[in-house]
Amino acid sequence: MRTILAVVSLFSCTLAVKAADVYPQLNTLDGKTFTQVKVMKVSPTEIRIMHSDGFATITLSNLPPDVRTKYGQADPAAEAQAEQQRKAGNAQAAMLQRQEREALQLMDLTGQSLATLKQAIATRDWCQANPNGGTFNGAVVTPTGRSSLLSQAMEVLNARRVAVVEAPPVPMPGAVPPGAVPPGAVPPGAVPPGAAPAVAGGFIPGTIQLISARYSLPNEAARNVKNRLGKLVPSGVINAPVSILVTDQLSDAALDQGNSTVATGAAVAVTDGTTTAGVAQVVVQEQGRNMLTVEYMYNGQKYKKQAIEGSYLVLP
Repeated sequence: MRTILAVVSLFSCTLAVKAADVYPQLNTLDGKTFTQVKVMKVSPTEIRIMHSDGFATITLSNLPPDVRTKYGQADPAAEAQAEQQRKAGNAQAAMLQRQEREALQLMDLTGQSLATLKQAIATRDWCQANPNGGTFNGAVVTPTGRSSLLSQAMEVLNARRVAVVEAPPVPMPGAVPPGAVPPGAVPPGAVPPGAAPAVAGGFIPGTIQLISARYSLPNEAARNVKNRLGKLVPSGVINAPVSILVTDQLSDAALDQGNSTVATGAAVAVTDGTTTAGVAQVVVQEQGRNMLTVEYMYNGQKYKKQAIEGSYLVLP
């Protein structure tokens, strides 16, 4: 009987706490007003609430004194550290999303697995951010080791799927196979006289002549990067597609500006099983990326292509 009473008493206390965590209106010290507030989570530095318009996080130092005393003593230094950790987590999530998108783009080009490409991209990014070496995956990497890691990663990322060309069946002597071109006729799509013959896989060799190359920047006019891109495009005749990684190295202005942080998210309805309690906005910070737009000539024809920062521009 005592056990039952104890359980009932504990349940009553829990209900009392839940009731005390509901506020018709909550005004923060920075001037924000929330209505139909319910406290969902409490930490040493902040509270997480659900309100009429969604969810919000409020630091203890931003709560009115009469509300703050219920949840603990405000510690501005600890709050600042928690905010830094949150930003670092958002940046890490954005980086992983960008790396996965790039890996998905490269799967068809390279014929390699998603896991292999993601590891190569992560290795490349670390090497580019640490030119003097450092600690990577728990191991100390010297500058020489860093160069070796970068070379291995780029070898994976620059690999291209080998096209398999099946030999046609050998026709009977004097016979014209179905769909074949009779002797003396010009087959459709034939290489013009004097042009280089197609290599294996149907690629027709030629030269790339840049007409223009512009690199977009957030809220600014696109920058002319033709000269810098031209140094990455092979001169003379090419016998296979050329892949160029698009980065801010194409523009000093882009390097000086850095990438802007953009919030992306999705609305999620939150219910208690019977009624909708609110709408949560799941927000992830990701780096805004620039766009390269290129116009060029190849074998007498004009082309225009675009590639976003972090992806590959494939020519022709």
